[in-house]
Amino acid sequence: MNICILSTDQVKDDHRLLEAAKARGHTAELYNIRDISMVLSTEKPMIYWRDKNITKAFDAIIPRLNVNFTDYGTNVLQQFICSQTYVSESPAALRLGRDKLKCLQYLLARGLPFPATGIAYNPQGFQELANVIGLPMIIKLIESTEGTGIFLVHSLKEMDNIVKTFSQLGASYIIQRFVKEASGTDIRAFVVGGKVVASMCRRSQDGDFRSNVSLGGHSEPYQLSADEEEMVLSATASIGMNVAGVDFVCSDQGPLLLEINVSPDFTGEQGIESITGVDIAGAIIDYAVSQVHRFYEQRYSSAKVLESQRGILCADG
Repeated sequence: MNICILSTDQVKDDHRLLEAAKARGHTAELYNIRDISMVLSTEKPMIYWRDKNITKAFDAIIPRLNVNFTDYGTNVLQQFICSQTYVSESPAALRLGRDKLKCLQYLLARGLPFPATGIAYNPQGFQELANVIGLPMIIKLIESTEGTGIFLVHSLKEMDNIVKTFSQLGASYIIQRFVKEASGTDIRAFVVGGKVVASMCRRSQDGDFRSNVSLGGHSEPYQLSADEEEMVLSATASIGMNVAGVDFVCSDQGPLLLEINVSPDFTGEQGIESITGVDIAGAIIDYAVSQVHRFYEQRYSSAKVLESQRGILCADG
């Protein structure tokens, strides 16, 4: 099988995926999204990598898109779908996963637990919300990642300063209840194809309220309870992601979801592959390959296809 890893500089993870694909006898290529261009045409839509036509070159596309490339990356994925190539993630799910507020609304629709969260259009609107959320609180950019764009504030004055700064910069943000009893500790569960393949506990080593490995957190294997596993799988299903890292904390009221990471890292000394010994890259490749034949047999299962007299129209789905 011919597989394309569509990348945005997650070098170690990308090469692990290449390694896992080739170890399983597949042909695999690693292409950076910056080198992809497209021609949209009803007669002959095209996708290029540099000067090479790759419109029909692959059986499967596995996206690894960093947050800064979400818009362009999902457009490229949609072009592959319209060209009738299997893509392992829906562009709609990737866009949704990058919007933390919309994600929480989908979790809310399923009755899944997460810390109380507030959003307002104007900075002044957060003053009243703060009375409901309580102090201390978290202020989080809608598109924060790897612990950046997340702040812990202890007073209304601190909150007011940060939200006004974000507003002047045109950034979207939310406020969220701070789970004090879980400060500096969280759980990462790695989901592939509707199954939790590995999980770990991350702990801050310097008193930081954030436990991200990218910020120096220490990891150790963690065994999910049955309720935690059900919560995690329901969370990824709520937004339609096949591969995701789900973060949650253990509070006095039980587990609370923090976020769903749609392009989660898995390599590194404190990464989930090293800590748990689970072949995450292999699991991702195996899942994608398992879906390819079904996709072509069922005709475009990762896209919503509408038949009309003018031909086939594809849309996110």
